[in-house]
Parts: sequence; C-alpha cells; structure tokens
Amino acid sequence: MTRSRAIPPRQRLATRRQLPRLHRVAAARHAARPSPTATRFLDARFTSSERVNDGTGNSSNDEGPGLAGAIDVVAGDRLPLIPRQTFKASLAVAVEARTTLALDLVATSGAPARGNENGAHAADGVFYLGPGRSPGYAVVNFGATMQTTPALTLFARIANVLDRRYASAAQLGPTGFDAAGGFVSQPFPADAPGRYPLRNSTFYAAGAPRLFSLGLRYAFD
Repeated sequence: MTRSRAIPPRQRLATRRQLPRLHRVAAARHAARPSPTATRFLDARFTSSERVNDGTGNSSNDEGPGLAGAIDVVAGDRLPLIPRQTFKASLAVAVEARTTLALDLVATSGAPARGNENGAHAADGVFYLGPGRSPGYAVVNFGATMQTTPALTLFARIANVLDRRYASAAQLGPTGFDAAGGFVSQPFPADAPGRYPLRNSTFYAAGAPRLFSLGLRYAFD
C-alpha cells in the first residue's frame, strides 16, 4: 500500500507564492541569451633573421630614398598583416517564441603593412607617404531570424550597421600620386647612376561597407 502525505497549508501557500518568481526567472533566461565574449592576443613574430630583397616602399631599404632596395628582418620583428588583439561579443534576444534578434561587435587592433616586415618604415612626406600600418577598427552587425514553420526559417542581416569606413590590411608600394592627389610620372630627378627615385605610399584594403542580406533556410527531413 502506498501512503500519501498531505502538505501543510503554510507550505502550500509558500509554494504558490514562489511560482510567479520562478516564471519571471524562466522568462528572463529565455528573453536574453548573451554569448560569451572572446578576446584573442596573438603576438606573431619572426623567429629568425631574413633579408627581403624587395624592399620597395620601405624607407629603411639599403639603396636610398625612393629606390628599390632590400630590408633586413631580425628575430623578434612582428609579422605583417596580423593584428595583436581581436575582440568579439554578441547578444541574442528572443522577442517571442519564434523570433530572435542578434547584435554582435568585432574589433581588432592595427597591424604592420606588408613591406614593413622590419617595422622600421617611417614616412617623410616626400619620398614616403603613409604610416606603414593599418589602423584598428570596430564593426557592429545586426541580425534577425523568424521560424515560420518547424522546417522554414527566415533571416535578415545588416553587416557594418554604422557604415564604418575602415581598412582590413595595408601594403607599401610606389605611387604616381603626390600628397595632394596630383599625378606625377617622375616626381624626382635622376641620381648620379641615372636612377629615378619614386614616391611610395601605404595602400589600404578597404573593409566591406554596410551590407543588407535576406534569405531563408529550409530543413529537409
């Protein structure tokens, strides 16, 4: 025989009073689903010495200003194009049972330009323009999903919501334009051996502008 134990009235009353609080906690957990933030520190450096023959665009080349010489890389110099720090964070909010809104942030620090492997490039405003590195940047993205049926999900995304102008990488090289934007094919006279120095600059790889996208996903059984 199974015996049942009656719950005292005070205990039943306390249990009922706890129900609204439990419902609020469950609703809060369902409404906001923050993803863990991620921070990466990557100190990428050369582990041995090297001589880079194509030092065009680097002010420290061994041939002189505006000429195509070589540069020396030593162990400990930073690898180009690789930012030291990257930070990512995201937040997803369920506004109802079938609709979710998401916001994420991606931020990176600056990085040396390709051609500045030795980190010794310095702009002088005459033969060399630009800092020889790409600056850091931060981009905010937004997304939304709606599950219309168990198999069909609609989604929308806005990349780079603030339409931030940024550079994802940089490279050193010769240019035919001066600091004012005017084109000059031979900006400097020939030197004693008859070589014509060129003006050099830092070229940037433009980051993606604001981008809207719509789509759907269908899950087949």
